[in-house]
Amino acid sequence: MTAADVVAAPALLRRLRRIDVIALTVNVTIGAGVLAMPAGLAASAGRWSLVVLFAAFALTALLALSLVEVASRFEVTGGPPVYAADAFGSVTGFSVGWLLGLSRAVSYAAISQTMMNYIFVLAPAYDGYWPRLAVLTAFTLFLVAFNIRGVTRGALVSNLLIVAKVLPLLPLALAGLWLAGWNDVPSTPPAMPGGITAGLSLALFACFGFEQAGIVAGEMRDPRRDIAPAILIGMGIVCAMYLLLMCAAFALLPDPAASKLPLADAAAVLAGPAGAVVISIAAVFSCAGSMSATMLVAPRLFYALGASGDLPRPLGAVHEKRNTPFVAIAFLGTVAWLLAVPGTFEYLISLFVIIRVVTYGTVSAALIRLRLRDGPAPVTV
Repeated sequence: MTAADVVAAPALLRRLRRIDVIALTVNVTIGAGVLAMPAGLAASAGRWSLVVLFAAFALTALLALSLVEVASRFEVTGGPPVYAADAFGSVTGFSVGWLLGLSRAVSYAAISQTMMNYIFVLAPAYDGYWPRLAVLTAFTLFLVAFNIRGVTRGALVSNLLIVAKVLPLLPLALAGLWLAGWNDVPSTPPAMPGGITAGLSLALFACFGFEQAGIVAGEMRDPRRDIAPAILIGMGIVCAMYLLLMCAAFALLPDPAASKLPLADAAAVLAGPAGAVVISIAAVFSCAGSMSATMLVAPRLFYALGASGDLPRPLGAVHEKRNTPFVAIAFLGTVAWLLAVPGTFEYLISLFVIIRVVTYGTVSAALIRLRLRDGPAPVTV
């Protein structure tokens, strides 16, 4: 697959605005990771929790900046696999595309586990295998059907869900800003062996997802102008929210590592049982929003591979009336559903991080290759 193979097909319409793509970046990234991170980091990294979080921020920033420059050279649908193919050839492009698509399906599955946990905390009388399966199946079918109906409809769902997820979290984040202090960091040492590594893996899982702008570039109104701010503004919002929510949890909870639902428990300390309910509802919307954005973005990876012939051609099909890659959307929904049914959160996090490190590392290598071959890319804002 080469960049020339994956042109912005006439049937794919350029309807995504800059604000839509910023929302996608935030929506995909702020999901299950932030809900588990305070307890996970406290248990694994202990007194080094914030150091590990800042290390994840620094690594993510370097990878995001590399992606910004590479993505500014392209205006086509596909993202990292297109960049890798242009720099290193079609085999590398296919490998990156397949791995990135798989990681998005894995992310969908992992986030669905957390969404189910919060749903049935709110309705414990109905908890069980079959109710969970029914909710997962119904929600996945809804997202598949809605995204097939049009990219603007998928973006609308994503935008509405990001408002629903962020507004309830803002008071808790502001409390984190007011209450933050280094003395609130857990005093326990890192878990041995591998506590720092496990904490970094969880933090990276929470931070990864900034490649969305590049993947949907073929449906953006002005990709060369909008890709850089979509990535950088989106990740700035994400990192600020994560840091403030971590500080709030550490300040409000006597033992964050012992909490199964740390943000809900922190809200209960701050505002009583009603606060816990509000945050639990926000957690459901947070997970739903990430899953919605994934269902919009990830199928474009399989569409690009199908359109170039690296995967079966039907994956590159576009709906005649809806102008959407409907086969790729249905394919992603099926794979994500199959991974979600038996999967466990911890296993899926490890698989996700390994795949993403390989993918982002390839994009960073492509930056060096493309600079040597074509010179610096014009990055516009």
